[in-house]
Amino acid sequence: MAIKDLESIPAPSVIPPRILYLDAYDSFSNNIIAQVEICLNAKVSKLYIDDPRFQPGAKPALLGTSHSFHEYLKQFDAVIAGPGPGTAIDDKDVGLMKELWKLQDADLLPVFGICLGFQSMAVAFGADIETLKEPKHGLVSEILHKGRSIFIGVNQLLATQYHSLQVNIEHPIQIKRAVRYPGELWCSTGKCPDIEPLAWDFDNRTNGAVLMAFKHAQKPFWGVQFHPESICTNDEGKHMIQNWWKCAQTWITKHAIKSTPISATVPLSVLEYQCALSCKHISEVTQPLVASVRGTQSDTIFRKTVSTLDPERLAKLIRNGDSHSLPNLPPDVVHCATTGSGRLAVADVCNVFNIPRSEAIILESGLQADLLPLKVGTGRYSIIGLVIPRETLRLHYYTDTKLLQLRDGNNSVYTETLVDNVWSYIKTVMKHLKPKREPSGPTFAPFWGGLMGYVSYEAGLEQINVLPAAYRENESAVPDICFAYITRTIVFDHQVKKIYVQSIRCPDDKPWVSGAVERIYEAVGYKSAVPTPSPMPRPNPFDSMLKDPVIDTYLDPNKTLIAVADRAGYSCKVSKCQNIISKGHSYELCLTTTNEIRAPKSSSADSPSSTNELSWKLYSRLVKQNPAPFSAYIRLHNLHILSSSPERYISWDRNGSAQCRPIKGTVRKLPGVTQSDALAILSSPKERAENLMIVDLVRHQLHGVYGAGNVRVTQLMNIEEYETLWQLVSVIDAVPPGVQKARTPDEWEEPADYVSGRKASPETSSLGFEAFVQSLPPGSMTGAPKKRSCEILKDLEGEKRRGVYSGVLGYLDVGGGGDFSVVIRTAVKIDSGDNEKEDVWRIGAGGAVTAQSIPEAEYEEMCGKFSSTARAFNR
Repeated sequence: MAIKDLESIPAPSVIPPRILYLDAYDSFSNNIIAQVEICLNAKVSKLYIDDPRFQPGAKPALLGTSHSFHEYLKQFDAVIAGPGPGTAIDDKDVGLMKELWKLQDADLLPVFGICLGFQSMAVAFGADIETLKEPKHGLVSEILHKGRSIFIGVNQLLATQYHSLQVNIEHPIQIKRAVRYPGELWCSTGKCPDIEPLAWDFDNRTNGAVLMAFKHAQKPFWGVQFHPESICTNDEGKHMIQNWWKCAQTWITKHAIKSTPISATVPLSVLEYQCALSCKHISEVTQPLVASVRGTQSDTIFRKTVSTLDPERLAKLIRNGDSHSLPNLPPDVVHCATTGSGRLAVADVCNVFNIPRSEAIILESGLQADLLPLKVGTGRYSIIGLVIPRETLRLHYYTDTKLLQLRDGNNSVYTETLVDNVWSYIKTVMKHLKPKREPSGPTFAPFWGGLMGYVSYEAGLEQINVLPAAYRENESAVPDICFAYITRTIVFDHQVKKIYVQSIRCPDDKPWVSGAVERIYEAVGYKSAVPTPSPMPRPNPFDSMLKDPVIDTYLDPNKTLIAVADRAGYSCKVSKCQNIISKGHSYELCLTTTNEIRAPKSSSADSPSSTNELSWKLYSRLVKQNPAPFSAYIRLHNLHILSSSPERYISWDRNGSAQCRPIKGTVRKLPGVTQSDALAILSSPKERAENLMIVDLVRHQLHGVYGAGNVRVTQLMNIEEYETLWQLVSVIDAVPPGVQKARTPDEWEEPADYVSGRKASPETSSLGFEAFVQSLPPGSMTGAPKKRSCEILKDLEGEKRRGVYSGVLGYLDVGGGGDFSVVIRTAVKIDSGDNEKEDVWRIGAGGAVTAQSIPEAEYEEMCGKFSSTARAFNR
């Protein structure tokens, strides 16, 4: 009996289906899995397309299975062959997918192909793959169908497409752009007699008719070119998925092919097996346990460590010291006192505590003239992390050596060890730093103390098994992960104009808290009593530092060199990106470059404190000229970081609810460019496509941690205005299973659950940390699909490390929360020695390149982003 005769038979009621998802390393696979689990109440298992257990020459006993791929499939009711980068005619890109189309007789089971899976199926049954004249990435089109098979009852279908290639079955509508009669549109062709068209896209005249869906005439195979799981595909996409399963159920019932699973448990993956052999401390928050990741350095799993330091030992050293050179300061109690902030700005309090001349970490929110937050949902809090001389501990990690160091308060290496996964150590440290007694009172700050610092782009690449580029001059001295253990903090709540002074240093540190509150209280009174900007009989420590002879000399335009990426060279790279995109290897590539500002060292910069003060003055100029919700000043080790980032990477509260705010789509504020102009530009298909692709990527990452039904887009492509730019911003929330309501941007940073006394379980409270790690590096700085895009960008950018730029910075709170920004609009300087004659500030900038990009426009966008930071270096 033919498939078309079976599809009219009502589907029987069955237990939740067992579905295998073949993952081609696509950025959106978890979105598809979540959609299928929700729509079908299914149990979905993931298998990578190059799983070594099923490759030629594999040793089944060693790899944990004695079964062939065909036997392995008998555990499942159906298979989904998912999207991915590359082309269906390359065996490496489709991997195990090609084995599906060879299934015969008793081995047959229903298969649904999406995008690459759809094209792989078409190639197996005679079709050709061709390049679209105009690629479709992140673009939404109406799909024409006849309402049969998987489209029964489906109304107007608006679907997101992510493809540069198309299936050619030599249909008259593809060759002649016409059919003899309407019904011919749904007929098979002589070239591909087994392929029955189910849907077409006629949206683009240049491309002509593009095949969007088909079914196999005899086998239970269906496929679609578009992405039913995208946030911008309408609800008819879900309807179509449900129809596919009804068709599959009918075929299963008719052929009675359901079988008992081979065993009660799925065989161990290679990574699980290797972990068992090596007895290493593998993180609970790594990628799904499958070792079939291209580029994996297998020797790292079996590497010997420098010392016997394990995560538990490291955590105890940080928490309790060693009774010798490391202090015993367990964070058992959070000491907290509050006072009103009055007219004090963050810089004022920093001056009170002499921070401009010392090491410190400042996370600062840009404010309006009335000192209220710039944006709703962001920028409510500012955090001053005090680095205590000769005491504050640091964690350093280097990607080239896999070396994790614990450094003491003098920045000397106390102990070090080679690690397989640095995040297992950091997670264990944070677990041991949980306070026994929390602050009392109606409300309290989102950060009590903990780890503050940054994670480089290259450290993020480790999470997706992409080998980082080699170090350049001076870079090897800078850690890829740097966190300081901050025990004293001052936190501004700009919404209610309140300051929290906190300490997690036990024994009792109440005297310091009381003294700090008194100093701030006096400063509030002093500033409130002094008219501004009236002249004072003595210097006002809160006056602006923007007019300063030292910094003006330092920024002498006759001596300061600004080196911006070459227009022709950058535009050429944009064109190369588009060529790669047209071949199907990526949907979107976030191309970046490093610009430099070189200035002779100031004659007054004769000590670390004066060098720090110069950096602080530059930072003060930056935040005044380019205020942003996620500004940051970091002075640690030999690194100076001055940031005015508008973009949140991820934030999560102490109960595990998380939020991401990706930014894609930028219009520079130039003379003659009005807000209406910006609105028109950012509403264009190109700009919206850039943002949509990252939204789908972020959803994929959060779905991988929080699971189906727990990720929601609460703001889709809203236009936000900043000092020098307009940008397109989306908001994605994730909640632990069982939580009914996601926080809105207005509610986000208020720790309401703690106020009401409800606390999360350890399992749910750790979800935010897991999402933070698994989402590295930030998708808005990579493109999609992430892994393949990062591999491509590494080559295009000349094997140059991005370093801190494109990474993230923020905090891990001892209470379980965290907040990190994307490191953009940022200047970075590395001190390399006493004999330096000039300071070199590196300012990275770039933008998302799509098939619709114009190279010259991309260069101008990059320059606009660079200029928003470089303004601080102009006299």
